[in-house]
Amino acid sequence: MTKLRPSKITIAIDGTAGVGKSSVVKAVAFKYGISFLSTGQMYRCLGWKVLKSGINMDDESAVIKAAKDIVWGFERQSDSSLKVLVDGQYLGDKLQLEEVGRAASKVSAIGPARAVIMQKQIDLGREGNIVMEGRDIGTAICPDAPVKIYLIANAEARAQRRVKQLQEQGEKADYDEILASIISRDERDSNRSCSPLKPAPDAVIIDTSALSLDEVIEKVMEEVGKVW
Repeated sequence: MTKLRPSKITIAIDGTAGVGKSSVVKAVAFKYGISFLSTGQMYRCLGWKVLKSGINMDDESAVIKAAKDIVWGFERQSDSSLKVLVDGQYLGDKLQLEEVGRAASKVSAIGPARAVIMQKQIDLGREGNIVMEGRDIGTAICPDAPVKIYLIANAEARAQRRVKQLQEQGEKADYDEILASIISRDERDSNRSCSPLKPAPDAVIIDTSALSLDEVIEKVMEEVGKVW
């Protein structure tokens, strides 16, 4: 008997910073005509709000309140992405600042603040027909997703990619500083008590260190094709 294709699907793609998750989810979502969300944007939004408000990131109660106070908005774009709005504002390139990334990593390690954002992500995942990428999609946000991918790459390859990205944007980039930041971020993300970075037991692990973006996308689509 032919197995019926499900009407909706949720695809979970996790991995460390700089492995190309955002580019992969964009391609997969476009291929299948579903939405995609880079969930790290939401933690960057919180990091940005904390920095802009002058909140001490060590003041957990203040960070938690900032997370609870955010009014989220999501608008699907022509490229299938979900544009994230914070209190009605689209932050755009502000979220890509290195200081915002560092703040995001720190505030996301605060359990109650992370839980607030996680619940919003869980709700989006339950709606289906979405590709979600982040650090804990397969383990905490969408543990029942029929496709779970975990992307990895060595720190040196990821630092080189980030340097290239920044240079293409016309910004200065210090390789050693970025490498140190990536290693430090990996350590924080992997050792935090709340939703640590790790592959789900049934996730397919893909090492992107020596792969082109097209090769990674092809491997991910092969996995999606097995169930949808």
